[in-house]
Amino acid sequence: MRHVGRSICAGLLLAGSAFVLQAQPAPTATPAVPRLVKFSGALTRGGASPSTGVVGVTFALYEEERGGTPLWMETQNIQADAAGHYTAVLGATRNEGIPAEVFASGQGRWLGVQPQGEAERPRVLLVSVPYALKAVDAETLGGLPPSAFALAGTTPAASGHTHSLAGAAPSGATAANSPDLTGTGTANHLAYWSNSTTIASSALFQTAAKRIGLGTGTPTTQLEVDSSTATAILGNATATSGSLNGVNGQTASPSGDGVSGVNTAASGGTGVSGASNATSGVANGVFGLGNSTSGNGVLGINNATSGFAVGVNGQTNSPAGTGVQGLNLATSGGNGVNGQSNATTGAANGVYGQSSSTSGNGVYGNALATSGGNNGVYGQTASPSGSGVTGVNNAATGGNGVVGSSNATSGPSTGVSGYSTSTGGTGVSGIVSASTGSTVGVQGVSLSSTGTGVLAQSPSTAITGVTEICNPTCTQTAGVAGLFSTAAGGTILNGYAGPTRVFYVDGGGNGFFAGNLNVTGKVTKGSGSFKIDHPLDPANQYLSHSFVESPDMMDVYNGIVRLDSRGEAWVNLPDYFEALNGDYRYQLTAIGAPAPRLYVAREVSQNHFKIAGGRPGGKVSWQVTGIRHDAYANAHRIPVTEQKPPTEQGRYLHPDVYGQRGGGEPVAGLQ
Repeated sequence: MRHVGRSICAGLLLAGSAFVLQAQPAPTATPAVPRLVKFSGALTRGGASPSTGVVGVTFALYEEERGGTPLWMETQNIQADAAGHYTAVLGATRNEGIPAEVFASGQGRWLGVQPQGEAERPRVLLVSVPYALKAVDAETLGGLPPSAFALAGTTPAASGHTHSLAGAAPSGATAANSPDLTGTGTANHLAYWSNSTTIASSALFQTAAKRIGLGTGTPTTQLEVDSSTATAILGNATATSGSLNGVNGQTASPSGDGVSGVNTAASGGTGVSGASNATSGVANGVFGLGNSTSGNGVLGINNATSGFAVGVNGQTNSPAGTGVQGLNLATSGGNGVNGQSNATTGAANGVYGQSSSTSGNGVYGNALATSGGNNGVYGQTASPSGSGVTGVNNAATGGNGVVGSSNATSGPSTGVSGYSTSTGGTGVSGIVSASTGSTVGVQGVSLSSTGTGVLAQSPSTAITGVTEICNPTCTQTAGVAGLFSTAAGGTILNGYAGPTRVFYVDGGGNGFFAGNLNVTGKVTKGSGSFKIDHPLDPANQYLSHSFVESPDMMDVYNGIVRLDSRGEAWVNLPDYFEALNGDYRYQLTAIGAPAPRLYVAREVSQNHFKIAGGRPGGKVSWQVTGIRHDAYANAHRIPVTEQKPPTEQGRYLHPDVYGQRGGGEPVAGLQ
């Protein structure tokens, strides 16, 4: 090996072009340094006779003279002459050549040469010429061209000329005309242009806490306007169409007010006054909007403890008008009118309505929203013997105790809504005392194509279906706890988390789950795949791959390993591998160059196995499969082939693909 090392070094010293960058034609535009290195050397066999003809040689760059992992490597077929001399262009096997970061640190790099089937020759330290690969960085500033640092609004100077700094004109040039700014100001007042060249103080005052005042030098809010001669703030929306507001107030505080009006006069006056001069259309003098699912569009409170006190009083003389109208435009939740009585005794009413007309209504609630959980009438009471809303029909035949009607043709509108604050109470209770007939305790019907017949809401259990009779004790029966039916194309079940749909089952038996699906038993399917947004075009395409199927309960493990200087490597598997799997199978694939002698030197033992026979420093892709032999798998082996039970023979899981009719059992109650 000493003779071999000397012959290589001698070949390197004799080659006049050794370790120089390959010459390139002069560029016509911005030059780019090729990442190629010309290298010359000589090969001998066993330190004696020279190697001639075509020889496979692996070149590798290292940080150290001995040992270590290659920073870069490639294999070429080189042509050696009669004396064993050859010339190779390192990096020629790849379009990008040698990666620039190999030389970026400025540290020395050692080149190793390994002929095929032989050991690597003693490494040679590269001299400075190859580091010209880094010289291209001298043409940039931090990797960016000088033009990236030109001042905004300036014109790049021609070659041989200079740029001037901002505010200073180059020699012989005339500076741009700029006005001389003059004027005086008052401390803490915002400035404004009193003319084209003078800055003066405006009427706006700003405190150190960044509060703005107009008409005051001590604003107590972020913006305060004080005026004794005119309206302090006027909001005027002059548009004749669209949902524009003269004044819009918002707050994110749970105890704050979007708009708060206070009248401090000793007698008379109005905290908030709203007037609409429109003579037609749905114009409002005062309009309240609550986006909270438990908030109020308009809230009126009277703190008097006696007398005929009224929280909100509405009157109208129009035969087509409304004394009080509640309108909530929230897309979800909220009430058009909310009546509440906090009395704990007596015949207290959340909402009380009276009408002497033969065609009138005691209480009439109208929710005009075409979507969202709005209510026509909503009643509450705190009395243990009272009712939020009570409807009684004393007719001898026919009629309804309570009728809820929503004329909306779309959206989740509600005909009747029931609410209870009792820990053992019921929002809506429907009882039919008849013991025979097709009776219904609670029936919900909606004619809207997107409406809801019955809507249940709860932070715990929204709907509970139990087949039992309670009178007075409860006895369960073997009935149907939940029965759902829809025509083809409809949806049987819909599950939402907030506004997002997380699962559904449609009329065709198709299901969707947005989250994880956990099954303690086995899953049987006709086919399977994953479906994701396409990585190359996620906005417009999907990408699907079928599941890998096996007659065994197989697990797959794989990875990449780097071989050591002897062409060997140990692959470590998870610590549970042997406890979970048995009957192992292996696959090895060399990366970057052929490795015909690559093999599994030692099979799995103590959760690792050994690879050998590869090229030193080479990369190997490995795969190991195992058949599950854990306790659950041993107790629940999946039969590959099995006979259909007699009740299922002649029926098909997928009758359409066999030209047969459906083979499922009919659902009880839907025959």
